[in-house]
Amino acid sequence: MKLSPLFGFAPTLLLVTLLPIPASSDETDVGSFKECDACPEMVNIPAGSFLFGSPEDEAGRSDDEGPQSAVTLDGFAVSKFEITVGQYQAFVTAMDYQSEDICLTLQENGSWGYQPELNWQTPGFDQSEDHPVICVSWRDANAYIGWLNTQTPKATYRLLTESEWEYAARAGTTTTYWWGVNQDEFCRFTNGGDVLAGQSYETWDRAGKCSDGHLYTAPVGAFKAPNAFGLHDMVGNVWEWVADCYQPSLSSTHFSEQTVPEEGCEKRVVRGGAWDYSPLYLRSTYRGAWNPTQGFSNFGFRVAKSLDADS
Repeated sequence: MKLSPLFGFAPTLLLVTLLPIPASSDETDVGSFKECDACPEMVNIPAGSFLFGSPEDEAGRSDDEGPQSAVTLDGFAVSKFEITVGQYQAFVTAMDYQSEDICLTLQENGSWGYQPELNWQTPGFDQSEDHPVICVSWRDANAYIGWLNTQTPKATYRLLTESEWEYAARAGTTTTYWWGVNQDEFCRFTNGGDVLAGQSYETWDRAGKCSDGHLYTAPVGAFKAPNAFGLHDMVGNVWEWVADCYQPSLSSTHFSEQTVPEEGCEKRVVRGGAWDYSPLYLRSTYRGAWNPTQGFSNFGFRVAKSLDADS
């Protein structure tokens, strides 16, 4: 399916003409920090430039992955892991938060449907506190971020922009996958739709050929090799909501500090693929989109933080 932002502000972006340049950054050892007990561990991402979108000859490419353009980004910070069940529970408990959004969950026959008794606490399969929270909508993610911004003196947590997400996922690479070009190696690096998924749901023709050891979500950081920026599970495990309103072409994708009003946006972007998706969807450039008031038991998110000279 074609999985067809609000808090904070987008960093300064510069959209320039397409140039034949590789991804680059100003530094490699960027460090991490954690601002409070309830806060996620954050990794500093250096300023740099990269080619946003996929080349026209990339296998599996969708039309909405172009045109490829060179983008320069200021430095920012990204949570090392996807937001976990335990972290989201702290927010729900503190705010007595009740989501009225619909979560679509996996049925026994491998299709997706709505069961009102299932939600982020009971998504239809077992999770522990260190698994990524799922069944959260784009609105739920922003509600969590709104609370997170009350826990620190500087309220600068937010969702990643779509270009930030791809820059962080690529981590300096220009290959189809952040680990290289071989799609059948994904089980070494992330949790996708593998052989176990294909055996469990025979109608899934998108299952990969390797085994990653997880039928559903995996604990965050279960795959010990992060990408070159030190980020885990940027692809696979769960789809990640980002700030942007979905546009069918990167030429019209959001490249300014002005946020897109929620009421003017029918679909928000999700990135990264998930535990039930094949290598095609684990490419650094694949784009999905969905209704911001709904979620799936394979939808989650991570957070970004705007930085300034005093950070």
